[in-house]
Amino acid sequence: MSPHDGQALVRHIRLKQRDGEVDGVILLLPDTRQVREFRRLFADMLAADFPVAGRCALERLAAGDDPGGSAVVVMPYGR
Repeated sequence: MSPHDGQALVRHIRLKQRDGEVDGVILLLPDTRQVREFRRLFADMLAADFPVAGRCALERLAAGDDPGGSAVVVMPYGR
């Protein structure tokens, strides 16, 4: 996935959350130049809708715990 429009992405995810009746989502993105630029441009919006740090969310999930909210996780490209 290569997001371009932060508002459209957040709107889409909010609808999925509402329709799926879930408390949080993990947005998994590749670590590419385009994604880094996207995250820079929409940092405030992403921070508001994805308040849990990606590393923290992964640690909590690995421990079998609820991440406690939505998070953006950036993975090395090609893995």
